[in-house]
Amino acid sequence: MSELSSSDDWGTASAAYAGTAVYVTRPAAEQLISWIDEESPLSRPGSTAFDNGAGSGIVTTTLRNRFPNVPILAADLSPGMIETIEKKRLPKVECRVLDAIDLRSITESTFTHSLSTFMIQFTPDPLRALKEMYRVTKPGGTLGLCMWGNSGLYEPWIETVRQFEPDYTYPHAWSPDWEDEGRIGSYIQEVGFRDVQSKIIRPRWDFESPEHFFKFYLESKNPEFLRGYQPWWDKGMEGEMRPMFERITREKYGGAKDFYMNVILFLARK
Repeated sequence: MSELSSSDDWGTASAAYAGTAVYVTRPAAEQLISWIDEESPLSRPGSTAFDNGAGSGIVTTTLRNRFPNVPILAADLSPGMIETIEKKRLPKVECRVLDAIDLRSITESTFTHSLSTFMIQFTPDPLRALKEMYRVTKPGGTLGLCMWGNSGLYEPWIETVRQFEPDYTYPHAWSPDWEDEGRIGSYIQEVGFRDVQSKIIRPRWDFESPEHFFKFYLESKNPEFLRGYQPWWDKGMEGEMRPMFERITREKYGGAKDFYMNVILFLARK
């Protein structure tokens, strides 16, 4: 993964991610799974599922609860994330530490349903990750993706930094192409998938309090957040910028109650 998105980085953030990111990622994953099941029923005999970039196991757990007979492979680059899933002791779930851009240990055309939520755009080569998902999906099988679109979550930090650097833009781990619905759809087709469908949903973060948000954003060690604030902390600016960030969040963003995420869902067939 990228410099600030290594397996160790995500392992460090796994507990906070599992505890808070579910406010957005779980509803999105549930909608994706329901959409997939409408188009290509997971209850069909012989179904097998791949949760690529499984994180803390939201997709795997949802699949297990809804489709108890479907074998699932949950894979993630982070041993910390895989350990989180293994502790759930879910039946018919195999867990492996795997790199999404190198799935050579998985036989070609293995899964009827290949899913990935909020991971592809964090890899150093998203197109290669899609090619690998195409390779391990059976002919006629289904691809399901959740991808981050643009988000209001970063706005208080962007506004804070612009007090010091007026032209500041957030240094996301991904290029703008990988948060654009049309461009992502074209990449999915480029690697060989067909019948690509997409839709945008807007789940809201539901932080319990401003302090909950501050702790999540500034103390969870989430690699994507670190990309924003760590360079400034390294300059010795935390004492000045953190109070400003908290004030802006309270005054202009409803005390962390006014955040939403644009999430793009994709469905395609091999």
